[in-house]
Amino acid sequence: DGNVLNENNEIIPGLHAAGEVSGGVHGDNRLGGNSLLECTVFGTIVGKKIPIRPRNSIQSNNLQQGGGGAADKPAELRNISTDELQQHNTGDDCWVSIHGFVYDLTDFVDEHPAGPESITELAGKDGTEEFQAVHGENILEDFDPIGTFVPV
Repeated sequence: DGNVLNENNEIIPGLHAAGEVSGGVHGDNRLGGNSLLECTVFGTIVGKKIPIRPRNSIQSNNLQQGGGGAADKPAELRNISTDELQQHNTGDDCWVSIHGFVYDLTDFVDEHPAGPESITELAGKDGTEEFQAVHGENILEDFDPIGTFVPV
């Protein structure tokens, strides 16, 4: 079933495993020994049994209106122009526009799991396209925008 067990052989609720980490039919926890076919087949079986919350889809008309993950953010945000955004273009002063909102990501740059470069290369720019390629919109719920991007 893909359940992960603790040291007492009890199921750890909400934790599942499949593929290389699960061992396989040829031996208990034989890491690195499963065939790609086993990983694919058993990974699919386990994946279908895991309860996953549905993701909110991003509507294209919502994006054009500056929506996205920050749709619930306060309406009293100040407008930030392209010129102002471009002034904050380093790792030490890093503003990025995403889905029509500007975020000060300076304190997050070094904590970003994929490394600081993927954020600093977007510093002072509209990073919506790059962000959307690798993140779901719900990740923005952890960040408060500092303004609304007004590309002028």
